[in-house]
Amino acid sequence: MRGLKPIGRTYYARLLIPKDRQRDVGTAYGVKSGIVEERVRTTGTQDKREAIKRRDVVLAALTHEVNAKLTAAGLPPLHGEWKPDWLNEDVMISEAMEARQALRALSDVSDEKDEIDGWTSPRSREESNFRDLIIDRAAEMTEQGVSGVGEYVLRSIGVMTGTATPFSVVLDRWIKERRRDVSAAMVAMDNTSLRHFGNYLAISQGRGKPDDPVAFLRVQTIQQVPDVVTGEFSEWLTEQGLSPKTVSRIISPLKVLWDWAIHKKLIPRQNPWVGATSGLKKRAERERRAQAKKEREFHEAELIKLLTANPNEGHRGVWSWTAPLTDLMRIALLTGARENELCSLTVGRIVNRDGANGLLWGIEVTEEHAKTENSVRKVPLHPLLMPIIERRLRDAEATGEPDAVLFPECKPGGVGKKRGHVFSQRFTDLRRAVLGVESNGVVNFHSFRKSFGTFMRRAHLAGVSECQLSVAQKLLGHKPQTITEAVYMEDELQWAVCERAILGMVESGMPEGVREALGVTGEPVPGR
Repeated sequence: MRGLKPIGRTYYARLLIPKDRQRDVGTAYGVKSGIVEERVRTTGTQDKREAIKRRDVVLAALTHEVNAKLTAAGLPPLHGEWKPDWLNEDVMISEAMEARQALRALSDVSDEKDEIDGWTSPRSREESNFRDLIIDRAAEMTEQGVSGVGEYVLRSIGVMTGTATPFSVVLDRWIKERRRDVSAAMVAMDNTSLRHFGNYLAISQGRGKPDDPVAFLRVQTIQQVPDVVTGEFSEWLTEQGLSPKTVSRIISPLKVLWDWAIHKKLIPRQNPWVGATSGLKKRAERERRAQAKKEREFHEAELIKLLTANPNEGHRGVWSWTAPLTDLMRIALLTGARENELCSLTVGRIVNRDGANGLLWGIEVTEEHAKTENSVRKVPLHPLLMPIIERRLRDAEATGEPDAVLFPECKPGGVGKKRGHVFSQRFTDLRRAVLGVESNGVVNFHSFRKSFGTFMRRAHLAGVSECQLSVAQKLLGHKPQTITEAVYMEDELQWAVCERAILGMVESGMPEGVREALGVTGEPVPGR
């Protein structure tokens, strides 16, 4: 009955005012006696159990009202600076979550003790005990003049009953599990999504962008995020100038988060993000196809200009990247490998150095750096690349690191902390300086990969059987196009076949001018 007062047949919530503040409250309310010892407000019910349930909300409202009156009168609110340990946000949430888990394990069927005490079940009895604990603490806070009494009561009860789940409860567990299941790059993208959503949630509440959007998000309650907010989030992201593909990528982790929280019984509601990216994905696919039609392989003249360019001469901002730019353009053209696959190469990913499996060395794309499952592969290195690879290996092994990177200039960067991130920006600078800004949206580093595929096809048409489409797909790390290839054929091609494809591509598919440009780094090394 703490905090309740029967008046007639109706129960009232009763807020006791500390003795040292009774005169201040009397002044704030303007009562004739000058002193207010308590404030009461009806719970609107004559049923004791229902009154106990409503008591928390009414007391919180009363406390808020009293503090508002005091502030308006130029007087300090009831609270002081001291706060007990259990008022700490993390402690409060932890205790309430433990109470929620304990209640789930209890029966909601009445037993003999409940019938005697008047409770409906063991679960309702324990829930009432937790509520009494919170009310006792609220009374202590009020007596000590501590702030946040109403917020503490409502938040504790809400977490305990499952009607209020702070994002912090979900995020701590979800992120921990995600780190075990997905790559570091994916976790970084998750954090980017959370920052965007934290920003928008604050803005939608009229608070502006917070200094730390994730910290702001952590103290919000999932159940109190209106569906209209989730519905308008994609529109807000689009207004920030983001592409449909990027907007879809930002929303997807949020859908995964809600699915996980629902599966773990942390929240009961349906996932508001279901279907949120369907239209975006269609728009993104249309834009991708439109852009794909614009993007192409490098023309012969463009390749010659890039391969013979000296980044030291007039190409502002890229002079310190001369070596990696010069080396990686050649490796990309002769292997068809992706930007980050090459920038992240290590000593251990140079394979066949003993020559046991054939003529040529090779590079390995591991699962950690592969874009897709089919991207895990090994690609032979053409002899034209051996001066670069041998020089890079010597420098890497000289560091004494067990598996040193071959391109230490390519520092991790961007959301996914990929080594290709900063390099991509420097190549763009070089490409614009050499080919002009008119090359924007038409060619990029990925165009080396397109040129590789183009030269493969030309070599096959010229009679090099090993350069057929199925071999080119394997070397590029693409998904097999037929069920026969995917199910009934060996996963890895014979190394000798891959070697002949690489050699044949350069000899029969590559223009003579490009071959000459490739030779500027040194004479081809004889076969090993």
